[in-house]
Amino acid sequence: MIAAGKPPTIEDKQSTGWVLGFVWPRWPRLLVALLLSLIGVAFSLIQPYVTKMLVDDGLIAGDANLLVWLSVAMVAAGLLSAGFGAWNRLYYVRVSADILFDMRESVYRHLQRLSPAFYARRSAGDIISRLDGDVGEIQRFAVDGPLSAVNAMIMLAGALAIMLQLSPQLSLLAFVLLPAQYLFLRRMRPVVERSAIALRERAGGISSFLVHTITGMKLVQSAAAEDRESRRLAGLNADYLRDLLRAQIVNFAAASGPGLMTSVSTAAVFVVGGLMVIDGAFSIGSLIAFTIYLSRATGPLQTLLGLYVGAQRARASLRRVAELLEERPSVAAPAAPRELPAEARGEVRIEGLSFAYPDREGQILSDATLIVPAGGKVCIVGASGTGKSTLVDLLHRHYDPQHGRILLDGVDLKELSIADVRRRVAVLGQDAPVMPGTIAENIVYGLDGVGSERLRAAAAVAQVDAFVSALPQGYDTPVGERGTALSGGQRQRIALARALLADPLVLILDEPVTGIDAKAAVRLNAEVDGLFADRTRIVVSHRPEVLAGADRVVELRDGRLVEVAQAGWADTGT
Repeated sequence: MIAAGKPPTIEDKQSTGWVLGFVWPRWPRLLVALLLSLIGVAFSLIQPYVTKMLVDDGLIAGDANLLVWLSVAMVAAGLLSAGFGAWNRLYYVRVSADILFDMRESVYRHLQRLSPAFYARRSAGDIISRLDGDVGEIQRFAVDGPLSAVNAMIMLAGALAIMLQLSPQLSLLAFVLLPAQYLFLRRMRPVVERSAIALRERAGGISSFLVHTITGMKLVQSAAAEDRESRRLAGLNADYLRDLLRAQIVNFAAASGPGLMTSVSTAAVFVVGGLMVIDGAFSIGSLIAFTIYLSRATGPLQTLLGLYVGAQRARASLRRVAELLEERPSVAAPAAPRELPAEARGEVRIEGLSFAYPDREGQILSDATLIVPAGGKVCIVGASGTGKSTLVDLLHRHYDPQHGRILLDGVDLKELSIADVRRRVAVLGQDAPVMPGTIAENIVYGLDGVGSERLRAAAAVAQVDAFVSALPQGYDTPVGERGTALSGGQRQRIALARALLADPLVLILDEPVTGIDAKAAVRLNAEVDGLFADRTRIVVSHRPEVLAGADRVVELRDGRLVEVAQAGWADTGT
């Protein structure tokens, strides 16, 4: 959505520089919003002076004709002020929303590049809280703040100029406590920041709890843990309420302290101004106009002081979003990606592969080497925790090895575009995840230009139609949240149909028969071999049922890939 220039890169995301990367391209539209607002301010400033004339020159002077015309002028100024205010509000909301959406989409695009390890150590609720609440807080201050500040300063300057013209003495009295207000807010600033961070973290904890327990409700029910989880939610709510009340007290103090000082100044103006009217040194119309201008000035003044406090909340949110943006992707796209040769058939070479997670001790893979010929089938077996899933992630380029390389038809995966790697290498996992939507939408997920005939043909081959034909809505049946409307086998069939449509060079089956019985596992293995007979297949499993049709069986042991006898491994059931 960014109107001009390119979206901010990860390197640009440094505090205010990152924020300005979204705001600055829209400065012409923001300027229009500001001008509309200023027109409304001008009409707002006219009204109190008209009130003065109405009282002094019309009412007290007994000029009925002028009284009527001034009343009409006051109504007209009010209508024009309201009209321009409404126009400005609609125009501004659209500009502001564009900036908010671009910020959120930019952070989301960054999240899409992060490794599975990031999502393993970060809760979904915390990420959502930062992506939604914190980004919104930053946007509000970055856009609303400057416009509100300029608008407030012009309103304050206009009101103060007229107040000085009406009475310099009363004007000085009205703002005598302003330095004390500033010092008070400066003392409150760190307290507001700490309370804002604590409240955001509590909100993230509740969001995380709800995401995990709602998506895992079947486990909660089967374990009869409803009361336990309800108590946990009650505890989280109590913690949130405690921090919310603390934040409310802090925010109330930050707002009411300056407000109380303003009330004292206003009361002093009424007393001194009233005595001046009694003495005949000040007209009653001037006093009424002065007090209205004082209220007009008080609002912008409170806005400016409030922005000082709001800056601390935005700063806390910016720090939380920056923590996401500072996470570095585990893989980087090449500056000039290579293309696979036209005759590419799917040969995979793993040469001296070594890998260790940055936040864990010890090597997962150490000098692992393997050649899988094009069209061949290799089974990789091994005990749980030996690194099989890590190897799959490396083959799909969610990580890059510290040493060694993986070649696809002679080209290092790191030299190909990430999208090309994942288009040519498909992974059929054990859980076969689905996205919200219909069965048809999930079959073609991530694939462009797939017509209904191709979709149904692939679904028929993958035997999706065997269960879809019994559904009233057919392929338009929603899969439910996280695929809860489907069985594990049905989700697997959908993933198989998607892989057929993707037509990859290499198909990786990561624990494909987990959760199904031996007969079903043998049947699924035979079906995959038949459907992808001319494709390279790498099967990662600990089940002996997947060995049928394998050219070789390789065991992942002590970080290395060691060829083993198929019959011997199947007998041990390792």
